[in-house]
Amino acid sequence: MRASLQQRRGVLNAQASKENRTFKYLQNSGYITELADGRFQITDLARINLLKEIIKQRKSDGKLRIVIFDIPEKMKRSRNFFRRHLVELGFKMRQQSVWVSPLPCEDLVHLVVRYHGLGKYVNLIVGNLVTEN
Repeated sequence: MRASLQQRRGVLNAQASKENRTFKYLQNSGYITELADGRFQITDLARINLLKEIIKQRKSDGKLRIVIFDIPEKMKRSRNFFRRHLVELGFKMRQQSVWVSPLPCEDLVHLVVRYHGLGKYVNLIVGNLVTEN
């Protein structure tokens, strides 16, 4: 049996209402911001929460990324979050403050550093592994 025009409109209105609630939730949670022309932009907070998904799409390019940091004890909470984000980015710990990854993720490391305000405490080195045969 065919749905009446009024029933179809009701379904469309319910869907539009749900989409509006979703956009409001994303805005209020800080995941998206509305641009001047009515478009939306994903925020750094959203990117931080999607690190694992973003990094899954990247493949090794033969170079190593080495993150070295010395974050003060007074910023212990940020340091712990930073370490957690490094793990999400595929980094492996070599020492407490030295982490290594083969994945191209400089942009994401910079994002995490900027997000936590750790710029003066973190160094990122990109290089080749030298081994003896």
